[in-house]
Amino acid sequence: MDMKPKILVIRQLALGDVILVTPIIEQLHRDYNGNCQIDVLTLKPAVFANNPYVHKVYTPQTYQETNCVYDRTVHLDLAYEKQPRLHITDAYALYTFGSPEKLEQKRAQLYSTLEDKAKIANIHNTQIRGDYAVIHMRHDSWPSRNLSEQTWKNIVQVLLDETDLKIVQVGSAQEFAFDHDARLINMLDGFSIQELKELIATSKLYVGIDSGTLHIAATTNTPIVSLFTSAHHTLRMPLGRPASTPFVPVAPRVDCYGCQANIQPPITGVVCHRGDPYSPPCKDAFAMQDIQRAIRKASETNYCLKK
Repeated sequence: MDMKPKILVIRQLALGDVILVTPIIEQLHRDYNGNCQIDVLTLKPAVFANNPYVHKVYTPQTYQETNCVYDRTVHLDLAYEKQPRLHITDAYALYTFGSPEKLEQKRAQLYSTLEDKAKIANIHNTQIRGDYAVIHMRHDSWPSRNLSEQTWKNIVQVLLDETDLKIVQVGSAQEFAFDHDARLINMLDGFSIQELKELIATSKLYVGIDSGTLHIAATTNTPIVSLFTSAHHTLRMPLGRPASTPFVPVAPRVDCYGCQANIQPPITGVVCHRGDPYSPPCKDAFAMQDIQRAIRKASETNYCLKK
C-alpha cells in the first residue's frame, strides 16, 4: 500500500511566476527525503515537463476530473502578490516553509531532453552558424513592460554596434522582430520552454525585460542584461546562479522606479498614477548609454565585444 504523503502545489499563472515555483517543489521533495508524491495544478503545465520531483501536472480542467485527496496543499496563487516587498521566490518560501531561509536552493530549474538539445544544436549548425545573443522584445499585458518598437530597435542597434554576435529574436508571434541587418535572425514562436532554455544556454548573451523569458534565462549560466520598470530588479532578479555569472539590471531614469512594491497588496496589476495609466513614463525612460554599459559589462568575460 502506498503511504507516501500526497502534496498539491498550486500556482496557475504567469509563466515566470510558475517557473519560480520549481525550487519550492525541490525543497518539499528534499524535506520529505523523497518519500512523497508532489502534484502541480497550473495553467502553464509545460514548465514541469521532465521535472523529476513532480508526479503529475493538472490544469484546472483536468484537476476537476480527478478524485485524489491530498495530505497537504500549498496554494501559491497570490502568495507574492500579498508580499510586494519580497522577491517572488522568498514570498513562496515564506508561505510554504514559514521562512525564506528554509529554502536551501533558490535557483529555478527547467529540465530539457536530449531531443531538445539536439534540436538547438541543429539550428545552431544550420541556421545561426556562429556566436549569438538572444533577445526577447516582450509585448503583452502589463503596459509598464511594453517598450515601444523604436526603443527595442534602438536596443538591437546597440547590440549590433557593441558586439560581433548574431542576434536571435525570440518570443510569441505578435512580438517584435527586425530584419534591417543580416545578423538579425527572426525565430519568433519557434520553441518550447525547454528548447528556449537550451537556445539561451548556448548563447553568449541574453537581453530582455522583466518577463517569463527572463526566468527561463535564469535557469542557465548565460550572462543576462534585463530591463525593469514597475518591479524593482531586486525583487525579480535570478537567484542561486554562480557569482561569476553576470546579471546586469537596467533601470529607467525615473524616481518612481519599482513603484509596484508600494501599492496596496494584493497586487495583480499596476496602474500608473503619474501619467497615462496605459503608457507609464518608466517604459520610455531608458537611456541607451545605460543599456550600452550593461551590454559591455555582461559581455566582458565572453569575448564577444567588438575590438
